[in-house]
Amino acid sequence: MPAPATGRDVGAAIPVTILTGALGAGKTTLINTALAGALAEVAVVVNEFGEIGIDDALIRAASEDVVLLPGGCVCCVVRADLAVALLQLERGAARGEHPGFRRVLVETSGLAEPGPILQLFAESPALAGRFRVDVLVCVVDAQAGAAALAADGAARRQALLADRLLVSKAERATADGLAALDRMLEAINPQAERLRAPRGVAQADWFGPAPLAHARVVPAALLRAAHDDAIESFVLRWDAAQPLAAIGDWLRALCESHGARILRIKGIVAAAGVDAGVAVHAVGHLMGPPEFLAQPAAESRVVLITRGLEPGDVAPPWPCAAGRAAAAPRARAAPTPLPPPPAGASGA
Repeated sequence: MPAPATGRDVGAAIPVTILTGALGAGKTTLINTALAGALAEVAVVVNEFGEIGIDDALIRAASEDVVLLPGGCVCCVVRADLAVALLQLERGAARGEHPGFRRVLVETSGLAEPGPILQLFAESPALAGRFRVDVLVCVVDAQAGAAALAADGAARRQALLADRLLVSKAERATADGLAALDRMLEAINPQAERLRAPRGVAQADWFGPAPLAHARVVPAALLRAAHDDAIESFVLRWDAAQPLAAIGDWLRALCESHGARILRIKGIVAAAGVDAGVAVHAVGHLMGPPEFLAQPAAESRVVLITRGLEPGDVAPPWPCAAGRAAAAPRARAAPTPLPPPPAGASGA
C-alpha cells in the first residue's frame, strides 16, 4: 500500500487546529488571509449551523481541501460527521484523490460549544493516533466581543477553553474598549495567549501548537451542548442583480430595526454593474464593509441566523425565495469526563 500523500511522517497523528469564535467574529476572513500566504498544506473543515452554508464558498477559492458540515453545530448534531469527514480526508489524500495536507483546520459554527469537540478527539477510537488537537484558537471581535462574553453563552465558553485568543477588528475599537476587553479576557482565561489579529494579517504560528493544549482539563459541565430553541437559520436567494447601494440600504435597515435579534448575516450577492461577486456581512447592529471577490456571483445568496425572526420579517424589497429554515438542534453531547492529564502537567 502506498504511503499517505499528506506530506507528513507515516503513522504520525495529523495535527488539528480548532478555530472558534462568536458569530461574525471574523473566523472566515482570518482563514482566507492565512491560506493566502501564511498557511500551506492545510485541509479545512467548515461547520455551518444552518442547512445551507456560505463560509465554504468564501474559503474554497483559497484551498482545494474544503469540507462543509451543514445542518447543526459540530458540538452536537453533526459531531459524528466531523470524525467521518476527517477520516475521509485522510483516506482521500492517501489515495491521491486530492492534494496532501500537514494540518487540518476546523472552523466551528459561532454557536458551537468547544467542550464536546475536544471530547470527541480525546475519546474517539477512530481518531485516536490519527488526529490530535494541537490548539484551540478563539477569535474575539474587538467591537462586539465584550457583550458576547458578558452574556455567559457559547462565546464565553469558547474563550474559557481557548489556548490562544485572537482579538479581531481592533482597528475599529476605541482604546478604552480594547483595554476593557483585555481585562475581561484576562479574567476569563488568564493562561491563554492573547494577540491582536489586524484585518488582512495572519501568521502561521497563530494556528500552531500551544504548550498546554495536550494537558487541558475540561470541566464536565462544559461537555454539554445546548442551544437556544429560538435560534433559526434560513437563506434568501434571488437571481436578478441589484444595485449595491440598495443591498446596503436593506442590510442597514435590518440592523437598525432587528439588530438585537440578528446573530449573523453573511452572503455573496450579485451587484448591478459589478463584475465580481460581493460578500456582505452583518452582526447585530453592526454592518461590515462589502468585500469584492475574485469570482462573479451567478445568483445572490444571503444566510441569516436569527433569534425569533421569520424570512418574511427580513426579506428585501425585491423578489426573492426563502430556503429551508433550520431550528436550533436540541441534541446534547454526553457529559463523559476527559482522560486525566499526564502526570505533572497543569491544566489549561
